[in-house]
Amino acid sequence: MDDLLDNTFMSLKENFNIDIKFIVKYVDDIFAIIKRNDADIILKTLNEYHPKLQFTMESENNLRIPFLDVMIHRKSNAILLDWYSKPTSSGRLINYLSSQPLKYKINTARNLIHKVLTISHQQFRDTNIKKINKILVSNNYPHHLIQSLIKQKTSEINNEIKRVPDTKTPNDNKRYYSVTYIPRFYQQFNDDINTNNLNVTLAYRSNCTLSSIFTKTKTPLPPQQQSNVVYEITCKGSKNENCNKVYIGTTKRALGVRLSEHEADIKKNKQSTALAQHIQDSGHTADLANVKILDKERREKARFTIESLRILQKREKTINKKEDTDDIAAAYMLCL
Repeated sequence: MDDLLDNTFMSLKENFNIDIKFIVKYVDDIFAIIKRNDADIILKTLNEYHPKLQFTMESENNLRIPFLDVMIHRKSNAILLDWYSKPTSSGRLINYLSSQPLKYKINTARNLIHKVLTISHQQFRDTNIKKINKILVSNNYPHHLIQSLIKQKTSEINNEIKRVPDTKTPNDNKRYYSVTYIPRFYQQFNDDINTNNLNVTLAYRSNCTLSSIFTKTKTPLPPQQQSNVVYEITCKGSKNENCNKVYIGTTKRALGVRLSEHEADIKKNKQSTALAQHIQDSGHTADLANVKILDKERREKARFTIESLRILQKREKTINKKEDTDDIAAAYMLCL
């Protein structure tokens, strides 16, 4: 976007003698003060930068125009700002009756009040206070709490209280922990921390999330398309002999690719793996169609460790080579 604007400004200046006096940008949203006659030329120049980047333009209506969370009013030679929310906004916040720490709910209300009242000019304050009340009441916030928080903020604004910058150096030894929120018990945690002067901050999380309510709607990948896995292949034996031994391996690539390599090694009588060697020596058949995924792990070293642990776990049935487990202690099987 910065490169686009730099090139556009240069082109407008050189080709059309257009100089934009004021412009601000947030990601791909742009607000600019321009002459009406230059609007079409500016829009065309922006859209010529790249065929896949096409802008739309919105002009002021009744001397006002929205930009992000702000409604910009043009009054004589001055600009007044007001809080703006889209008509589709639900106004949904953390509900006051939800199972969350009280301080989270209070901070949610305080942040909304701070944003609305600091954005907007004083002449819009009364209207916006009514909007704040409506939003917080619809989220079950008590009337007395709403009025108290609004009074605190308006008092700050009216008295022009300026906060003294915090000159304290951050404490690098401070520790942060995420813990499950349990009503009636979380306050005891905080009291114990404060009483013992522990340099700890707790962030509370809820176990009752949307993912725990709704079933998974995404279609799972078939085993052959999954990657970063530890897998198990069973030997089917032969017509006259049952085997049921297993080979355990791991792959970073799609499992189907690795199985194709196992199949090719067996057909070409290669002994590159313990599985191929076992099939050739015994005349058995590997059940490549019913491979089983034991674990998934993106980190390569951790995945190799899990593979070794799985081999140890089934050491009486595996056909893997002994050196596959030389670098792992059997005590770590408790981790599985």
